[in-house]
Amino acid sequence: MRWWMILLLALAALTVIVRVITARSTVLQSKFIRFLCSLNPGARPKNFDTVLAAIDTLAEDVSYESAFENGVLDVYAAKGDAKLPLIVYAHGGYYVGDDKRSFAYYCRTLASKGYVVASLNYRLTPEGRYPTQMLQFNEAMGFLLAHAEEYRFDTQKIFIGGDSAGAHLSSQMGLYYTNPAFQARIGGTPAIARERLRGVILHCGYYNIDTLRATKFPLITDSVWMMTGEKHFEGTEAGKSMSTVAWVTPDYPPVYLDCGDKDPFHSQALEMIDALKGQAVEVVSYLPKSDKVRLTHEFQVRLDLPESQEALERLAGFLGEKAK
Repeated sequence: MRWWMILLLALAALTVIVRVITARSTVLQSKFIRFLCSLNPGARPKNFDTVLAAIDTLAEDVSYESAFENGVLDVYAAKGDAKLPLIVYAHGGYYVGDDKRSFAYYCRTLASKGYVVASLNYRLTPEGRYPTQMLQFNEAMGFLLAHAEEYRFDTQKIFIGGDSAGAHLSSQMGLYYTNPAFQARIGGTPAIARERLRGVILHCGYYNIDTLRATKFPLITDSVWMMTGEKHFEGTEAGKSMSTVAWVTPDYPPVYLDCGDKDPFHSQALEMIDALKGQAVEVVSYLPKSDKVRLTHEFQVRLDLPESQEALERLAGFLGEKAK
């Protein structure tokens, strides 16, 4: 038998083994996702020295006293003595990987626009299943409120936001703080009243579990399997709760939402916009079309792109208007 035939047979056998394993377990998928996320150092903006000169780092890797693992956060603030609006930010990474450090450039840039930005970590799945991350977000909110003087923010002007899985998490927290029926499904006690929440920031996220498979986003269904413990998660109790679009009410906060046209989650952005408008919720959306560069997933953090700068300016306008 020729060597290349042996190699082909070996590759075929390996493919069969991998398919059998991944059909029953998410171990390989979780390791692969975490490896991919570890390659994401974030993109340093060209003007980052100017950004650093405009902000103070008030906290790094500070515990927000979570009942779960990985409950730490960083806090950045625009320089000055005045109390500023607060943005609580959750990173992406499928809920499986990545870390707040990958989004430090973006969060610091956002803080330089005149805000306090608290960037948080949370327990990753599959160790931390839904709704662990929501409970942690709420713990972080309570911790921040207890340290409002130290971190120089206005407790009446709070925003929540995130990217990708962090956008999904933030969309869910928008429900948690405004929809009592949804909050009862999740448990716990909301750390803030609806009136303090001025807006929700949604970068390139997903919002409807029932249509998520159709996006064909690589490994996304595996991540929801890890989150819910169900390979076929549509229609499960966790799956029902994870579909933000199904729980939006007229009390949902105003929303800023963006997504590039080459992002597999573009259809999810459109669904979320429709759900918000269907409940007469104010939504400011930015859905740019690709020109010289393909606007793929999380284009907004690539701050060297004109579209990313435009997204940042539109977000700053939204925040400024809602913080009045």
